[in-house]
Amino acid sequence: MGSVADKVVVDDVRDFFLNPGHWVYQYGSPSSCVNDSPYHRKQIEVLFEKKYFHWITDRAVNTLLKEGFLRETKTDVANFVYRSNVRYVTREINKRKKLIQRYSDPIITRAIGSYAETLFSFLFRVYNFTIVGCNVNEYKRNKWTETEHNLDFIIEKDGISYGVEVKNTLPYMEEEEFNIKIKMCEYLNITPLWVLRYAPGTQFEAMKKAGGFIVVFKTQIYPPGQEPLVKEMWGLMRLPVSVWKDIPKGVEKQLARM
Repeated sequence: MGSVADKVVVDDVRDFFLNPGHWVYQYGSPSSCVNDSPYHRKQIEVLFEKKYFHWITDRAVNTLLKEGFLRETKTDVANFVYRSNVRYVTREINKRKKLIQRYSDPIITRAIGSYAETLFSFLFRVYNFTIVGCNVNEYKRNKWTETEHNLDFIIEKDGISYGVEVKNTLPYMEEEEFNIKIKMCEYLNITPLWVLRYAPGTQFEAMKKAGGFIVVFKTQIYPPGQEPLVKEMWGLMRLPVSVWKDIPKGVEKQLARM
């Protein structure tokens, strides 16, 4: 890796696996995650996202694996890393595998995706946006045919039209999809508006160049009734998940400014 900045990230991730008082363990309510726990690689990226882009954290993990400080166990569900001198990790890995299988079930992923879209569609109406299309690739006689992608919504307010994407996922919005849908909006002559759990600075910069907007809501949203799953996801993995009945005021304010 080489650079001073990279060394800072490597040292921070190393400290996470050594120090039970590391900053990652300090925010939010207590959980069973400790420095001796196994972590799947995408999980570590999310845990550190307040300070580093996902790919930079992953690069640091690769460095620590090459050094021998971390060890990796690959499974059919996820790849887990843990400090190399930690013994008896199989049971803890299996617990996490079962949990990942539960929250990655297509029924769950479709449900939380649809729920987030429903919540934000209500919010658009509250702030006097008109929804003119859902799951669409055409607007005012222009139709996008370069790919088979659709926009979640097209909405209008004060004479401005927006193409909306809602992504209620732990990973970033895929870069390819991000760029294609900006091109879609440009072709349809509408303003891109992405509503995302989280986004890296590079995507904010790309969106600014496109004349669009990103609204972030930081926590993955689950519908009422999923409290036991959300509690377990936080308790065992410290993932940023919560059950929402309403959209928090801080998220509303981002949309209200438009």
